[in-house]
Amino acid sequence: MQDLEKQQAANDTNYLPPRHRTLPILASVTPIANYPTKLRIFLTMASRYWQVRCYLKGKTYTQSLKTTNKQAAISQAKQFFHIKTAELYADKIEARSDRSPKFADLLPAVVQGLQARVKRGEFAAANIPIFLQRMHNSILPFFGDMSMDQIGYKELSAFMEMMSNRDLTATTVHQHMVAIRKVFAHAHGNNIIQNLPKFPVIKVADKPRGSFTVTEYRDLVRLARQRIGQPVPQAFSKKYRSSSEILERHGVINADLHWLIRFMVNGFMRPGDIKFLKHKHVTIVRGKHIYLRLNLPETKKHDKPIVTLQPAVFVYERLLAKQKADGYGRPDDYVFLPDLQDRKWLLVAYGWQFMYLQSLAGIEANAANGQTRTIYSLRHTAMTFRLLYGGKIDLLTLARNARTSVEMIERFYASNLTAEMNIDLLQGKRS
Repeated sequence: MQDLEKQQAANDTNYLPPRHRTLPILASVTPIANYPTKLRIFLTMASRYWQVRCYLKGKTYTQSLKTTNKQAAISQAKQFFHIKTAELYADKIEARSDRSPKFADLLPAVVQGLQARVKRGEFAAANIPIFLQRMHNSILPFFGDMSMDQIGYKELSAFMEMMSNRDLTATTVHQHMVAIRKVFAHAHGNNIIQNLPKFPVIKVADKPRGSFTVTEYRDLVRLARQRIGQPVPQAFSKKYRSSSEILERHGVINADLHWLIRFMVNGFMRPGDIKFLKHKHVTIVRGKHIYLRLNLPETKKHDKPIVTLQPAVFVYERLLAKQKADGYGRPDDYVFLPDLQDRKWLLVAYGWQFMYLQSLAGIEANAANGQTRTIYSLRHTAMTFRLLYGGKIDLLTLARNARTSVEMIERFYASNLTAEMNIDLLQGKRS
């Protein structure tokens, strides 16, 4: 009887006013794990995009996240929370009469300054969570309670030594020192400190991942075809964080892996571009030359289209036909692993499979510097093949098409090339 009393009458909806189309759909409201419960994402009848809502300082802040992917919305909601709290709680810091402000006191204002740079297009929004992670994990536990005038060369050297003792690479230590510099630059610019301390010098040596030879590339493609469906040994999958569901579904050599290898070697893109590449980003161009035009989302402040080599057209058409047969292939479907909605796992899943393939092919680390070769090495391979076999292609054209710079090609992508590899150009004569 009590259960019947708690239930709504069958005609209640006829008399209650309808919910406004901009109100959250109750079934979609999702709190963000490990964040305050006041931070939530939700859907409405007024938009196909996820929305974020957070209550701060007596006011509710709502914003469209411009994505239909729930996992991407959760990630953007976290970023929204960090940015908004920095804006609201970064009050002007005044120098105390008794002592200098503590290092930790300046962090909100520094984040607010970074967010202003994001709005001006001077700083990537994705770098703010990385900056905060470095601060909270390593820098604040060491410097947080120190006053700014207590931190000098000795303390900075001690921090650098502590980080080095963790067996971190010189690049990682350098990135943490850059984050510390941002705090000191803010303090100096706002007259909180009169002078900047001397920072210890750390030398960062370039360690290119290296590319594959033509023989190694062919072996990888051949094995990826032959071993479709073969389970990846635990020795490879346990090196990467994962969920049991992802491991169960993608812990085998995927049928698309050999297409991925060929697509990247003929397409110049970064692995990060593969995660969010959709069919609507791809245009097949047939004219004097046949190629794909990839209008990818902006990455690393580059937004120009990438054009592929002709073999990428064959790869894409075969992949598209297969996906249409499986019920995918629509403009908003992803090109690779379209059934995997949580895209952060795509490179992890392919990473297991690719490392296992290298083991089967007997491909070892980069002989030049001992660096392990990864999926990113396929991009290096694309660049190397063009420099070796692409005729008289100039570095500027290659750099612009690959969304990088001539300097980066010389420092990383072409670093393992030797003069003997282009002996024809050295021995050639003008006609």
